[in-house]
Amino acid sequence: MKAQIKPIVLVFVAVLMGAFSGNAGEQKPARALNLEKSRGEVRVVLLRVGHVVSTNDQRTFGVTYVVEVPKQGAFSDLHFSSDKEISLAVHGKPVEFHGGTSSGAMDFKELPRQSELSKPTTKEGKAMLAKETVFEGLKVEAKRIDVKVQFSWRGSDMLFDFKDVPLN
Repeated sequence: MKAQIKPIVLVFVAVLMGAFSGNAGEQKPARALNLEKSRGEVRVVLLRVGHVVSTNDQRTFGVTYVVEVPKQGAFSDLHFSSDKEISLAVHGKPVEFHGGTSSGAMDFKELPRQSELSKPTTKEGKAMLAKETVFEGLKVEAKRIDVKVQFSWRGSDMLFDFKDVPLN
């Protein structure tokens, strides 16, 4: 009788081990997060979104990104509207903000805290402009946010919509 129990116990243990092995417990791979969008000859790469500490030790919320355009006419054809440049939403609801904002356009190497960022490679024949928009006093209690970046390129309105971006 003992000989009959052992194989049954061994089969039971083997089944349990298979159920708890890495294969059975694997999670589905996370949806790939695309922080780079292109539209025609224009590319936008989102570099950082989230709370940051400003140079005067105040907690702020910032969005940092780069815009890549053809070198010829690069920045003379690129126009930003400060009131529409960045739109934020959480779970599809726009983030209401009535405080002060500041925005700056610069070379990547001039970005504040740029050592925390990965610089995108500029494609041949293209030029890159870094942008940082800071919302003073904004606190976002979510873990993810939707970010819309808007500007005009050669007279055409451009909209780059990034969904479900994790906050830094």
